[in-house]
Amino acid sequence: MYPVPWSGGDRNPGFYNSRSVLLRNSALYPSPGTAPGRDLRPVPGLFQDLQFPAGNTSLHGPGAASQFNIVISQWKRPQEICANPEFIVDGTTRTDICQGALGDCWFLSVIACLSLNKRVMEQVIPPNQGFRKGYTGCFRFKFWQYGQWVEVMVDDRLPTIDGKLAFLYSKDNNEFWSPLLEKAYAKLKGCYEALYIGYPLEAMVDLTGGAPESFLVDEMPKDLWKFLKKLLEKGSIVCCAKPGPVGELNEHGIVTGHAYSVTGVDQVQLQASKVELVRVRNPWGRVEWNGAWSDGSVEWGLLTDKLRPQAQHLEDGEFWMSVEDFKKNFACVEICHLSLDQLSSPDGKLKPWVQMVYEGRWVRGFSAGGNLLHKDKYYWMNPQFKLALFEEDDDPDDPEVSCTFLVVLMQKNRRRMRLMGVNFLHMGFDIFKGDPTKAYLTFEDLQQATPVLSTKEHKNSTEIMRRGCLPPGHYIIIPSTANPNEEGEFLLRVFTEKGNSTVPAERNTSPTDNPQVPSALAPCPLPSAAESKELFDKFSGTDEAISALELQKLLAEILQEAGLDEKWDEFGLDACKSLISLTDSRGFGKMGFEGFSNLWSKICRWSQVFIQFDKNGSGTMDSHEMFGALQAAGFQVDDFLMQLIGLRYTDPDLTFSYVNFICCLTRLDTMIRAFKIMDKFGTGVVNINYKEWLQMTMYS
Repeated sequence: MYPVPWSGGDRNPGFYNSRSVLLRNSALYPSPGTAPGRDLRPVPGLFQDLQFPAGNTSLHGPGAASQFNIVISQWKRPQEICANPEFIVDGTTRTDICQGALGDCWFLSVIACLSLNKRVMEQVIPPNQGFRKGYTGCFRFKFWQYGQWVEVMVDDRLPTIDGKLAFLYSKDNNEFWSPLLEKAYAKLKGCYEALYIGYPLEAMVDLTGGAPESFLVDEMPKDLWKFLKKLLEKGSIVCCAKPGPVGELNEHGIVTGHAYSVTGVDQVQLQASKVELVRVRNPWGRVEWNGAWSDGSVEWGLLTDKLRPQAQHLEDGEFWMSVEDFKKNFACVEICHLSLDQLSSPDGKLKPWVQMVYEGRWVRGFSAGGNLLHKDKYYWMNPQFKLALFEEDDDPDDPEVSCTFLVVLMQKNRRRMRLMGVNFLHMGFDIFKGDPTKAYLTFEDLQQATPVLSTKEHKNSTEIMRRGCLPPGHYIIIPSTANPNEEGEFLLRVFTEKGNSTVPAERNTSPTDNPQVPSALAPCPLPSAAESKELFDKFSGTDEAISALELQKLLAEILQEAGLDEKWDEFGLDACKSLISLTDSRGFGKMGFEGFSNLWSKICRWSQVFIQFDKNGSGTMDSHEMFGALQAAGFQVDDFLMQLIGLRYTDPDLTFSYVNFICCLTRLDTMIRAFKIMDKFGTGVVNINYKEWLQMTMYS
């Protein structure tokens, strides 16, 4: 099933014998455990990368079972390979990318496409590096990892065979940016052998931070040439391949199991019709298409010189073919969409996407509601993002008013966690029609709603992507895991046309919009503050105030007399200390009756809320019911604050006990009142000095 990893490791027999390249499973080569050769002429004082040394571990990884056997004669620095090494000669071009013994065409095909865009290459290859002034033997490259650019530093000792570069090389023998980039990518992935087989989509994202998309050619739009043209106009990277036995040639010179780059499209006029052409490049630098419209084919003779494409005379490895032949000879197309900030187009020819990026989390019990199968209970708890589509597609041939967009969901840090036995989450997302008058879709809304677009299934991959085309309007994106309470961080990226937007959807804090808010609270089973005066006097001393220990005894007796001591948990000493500190503005450590009366009135009301939301009478409240309970109690909280409340006040089973519920609401109430007191002018901003900050945070 596509996508399949592409290696391109084996080449046509005899073609690369002169470079002493890979012969798999050959008895002529020693096992991977054999130590590789060392530099014969080491240059003293230059940087040596101890994390990625010139040795066997960098080739195969520590203790890895080798997939191929390669004999490296020596690891050499560029000045030991040629007389006048240069980092870059006349810019980074696709002709600088010629595949060596390593089967990493999936990576090289992406570099070939990237070389067409200067800004992208400058992001990956920082400027002001070379072999002249300031040369230290160290080179730096950047790769995109989970939403940020990570710098990878390597030395310039490169593996060679018989004095020539063993792996990636440039057609200019003294140019070294491409083999050094390959080395940095090998370090990022763990070793050179890690590049032996892979997916172009992975390299596309690592090198650009773009949005990946894959197609089977048979499933692509009917007007494939127009579709490819639009992709290239947007600056997208496009790779293609014909799955099959690695390295085999078909009758027209196309290599199976090998990645190619799509570098351009054009139209030519024949006497009776137009022919749509696609320009493709083989990263090997040789082995080309030999069918219609190949170099020197009879088809070119049917055109006048004036009408021939300027790029008819191409570099080795690059060729033209008709779009119909493209469909017949390639089965898979992988695309990486780039945004405005990833591209440079001073001439205005490119029309890139606008990208919006948001980080989010699925938190157990609070924002991890599982997929649509859990719609009746937990699904509404998932994070939500508002998508506004108003900029319709600029396509004169399409009569429909619609907006095209891409949604990419990536789970963060999961590949690293997999080393510790943590697997990828199964994840997906749904898109619903939104209401511009509402901040988010409530539980009740989702019971009646049907997605207008969804991922086909929840997949356990690093990222999943879905292309959409919807009428202008408001929509809600809901990313989810396959099951409730699966925790993880994610990155949501939305690529749209100019003028459209995506923002996180905050939960609506209006009680009337929450389906769980009761119309009337249950009667309070606790005595009023006035009725508790006699008990208060019993435990207070001559100062008519109670300490935390006395408050604990007082509350225990009240709950016992109300018959709730067996149903609800008891107030511990720490909880009582917290209740007193929140009402003790003078720092005496005690509470007078006035303070107790004010607090107890609120506790009685909050107890009614607790009873209402403790639907099964267990004496605890489920975490997903806490949103409604807080709103019923008159508090407004956003998603992140709700997560913090959960982390602080829930038990390990994600339930709120009665005491934790009361302590949580007491703290919320106190902090809100304190803020309002300090916000003297009602600006929503307070100034607080260092001493006041410590006093407030240390005794509360």
